[in-house]
Amino acid sequence: MREKRPGEAEKAEEAAFRLLARRDHSREEIRRKLKVRGFSPEEIEKALKWLETRGILDDLRYAQKLAFSLTKEKLFGPQRISQKLLQKGIPAELAQEAMEKADETLAAGERLRRALRMKLKGRSLDQIFPSERRKLANYLRQRGFLWEDIWEAFQETGGFTEE
Repeated sequence: MREKRPGEAEKAEEAAFRLLARRDHSREEIRRKLKVRGFSPEEIEKALKWLETRGILDDLRYAQKLAFSLTKEKLFGPQRISQKLLQKGIPAELAQEAMEKADETLAAGERLRRALRMKLKGRSLDQIFPSERRKLANYLRQRGFLWEDIWEAFQETGGFTEE
């Protein structure tokens, strides 16, 4: 990795702007990508501040947009959404705020029930083998739903018996 010459802050701004032209990024994602490209920490910070003052880079807006997408399109649970936001470099308090806003549009319980119905494909839980129920519960857990919520949804949908 070659080091950029001092005074190339404008190039860092341009590189960051090009990244944001393709898709939204968090502040931390832009920082990482500019660092890989060889810009100094000072140049990176200057570029980030330039983008933020113009409203081009906004972690809260990005977090809300991503949380809404993961809520509506992927039907992820709260834990998985939180994990995704934190992976993108969103601060925990902004991630929490974005998740709460997204939860207003489609509550976690409703997402869980939709994902469950989608996987059951018209069948009821008593029509599938216990091993399939366990796989289904694990699938929902991997999507970020809590065991207690999964158990409750199973009870509402036709009961859950363990072997």
